[in-house]
Amino acid sequence: MSLFVPDRILAVEDDRDTQANLRDILELDGYRVDVAATVQEAVRRANWSEYFAFILDRRLPDGTAEELLPQIRKAAPSAGILIVTGFADLEGTIVALRQGVDDYILKPIDSDALRASLIRIRKLREARDGLIQAERLAAIGQMVSGIAHESRNYLQKISASAESLQLQCSADPEALAEVATIGRSCDGLTRLLNDLREYAGPIKLERCRWDIVKVWRAAWKSVITHHRDKTAEFIEQLDSESAWCAIDAFRMEQVFRNLFDNALSACSPPARIAVRHANGTPDQMVRITVSDNGPGLPAERLSRVFEPFYTTKTRGTGLGLSIVRRIVEAHGGTITAVGSSNGGAAFELAIPKGASADE
Repeated sequence: MSLFVPDRILAVEDDRDTQANLRDILELDGYRVDVAATVQEAVRRANWSEYFAFILDRRLPDGTAEELLPQIRKAAPSAGILIVTGFADLEGTIVALRQGVDDYILKPIDSDALRASLIRIRKLREARDGLIQAERLAAIGQMVSGIAHESRNYLQKISASAESLQLQCSADPEALAEVATIGRSCDGLTRLLNDLREYAGPIKLERCRWDIVKVWRAAWKSVITHHRDKTAEFIEQLDSESAWCAIDAFRMEQVFRNLFDNALSACSPPARIAVRHANGTPDQMVRITVSDNGPGLPAERLSRVFEPFYTTKTRGTGLGLSIVRRIVEAHGGTITAVGSSNGGAAFELAIPKGASADE
């Protein structure tokens, strides 16, 4: 079952009727609404960074919305800000707009105008986030190409030296353990460079007709060999023995390897990794769910697991799931993190079928 985490909005409004009106409109649209009646009551809240938007009455019993603006911009720089005002306050509201307010709505509040303003704020935030992400990718791409080339040469020298030392120290267990540590560190740096290169570079697909069932089975076979010390059960729940899609098999195997590896790393023995698939004929999508019996993902993390560099692991780059999403979306599909029915984590994928298997 999916766990939906609604966007939160703080409405700072002293009029109880207007408060109730805002709650009715916003909660009907699926928002979670908190209210404050004064500037001081709003300031006492310590969770401003959690809000998607702030709706501020321009005139409050102990101050004005303008007094809150600098604090909101500092604590929640990506949040939207709406000013609620009357005609008499319109001139002051225009001043507020020049200070970074996203929009204003007139009293009495019109539900359609409020919804339209929030939609504009969401689109602006998505566009801004997309621009920041594009700039970050460009910077990473330029940096990684140079780092990866130079570092690969050094890592190869370190690995070769470690192999030589391993032969010379075959009779010394403590020395062998230190050499093994060097080897693992080289492997970790290599994975880091590969992750950065995968994330920063463009994804080019070479699509063919593939049975995606065989793709995830190959991924499981590859991953389980690196978890030989862990007892694991692999469970398939299939609508049919095959599921044909127009995919880049190498890239999609990368997707499943990442999901399986994360699941195995999170689960205590005995691990149960399940893959369920359904051939969705109405929308020509193959729907796949990968779930585990691990500790699961708290609701507040479900919406963040695909963010670049976000990770809950003590080791890792935080790029794996971001790369997974890029690959899935490059295929025209979607991937969503949800709460698993068995208490673990689950990921729901929808992959376009493309042409029929016989074509």
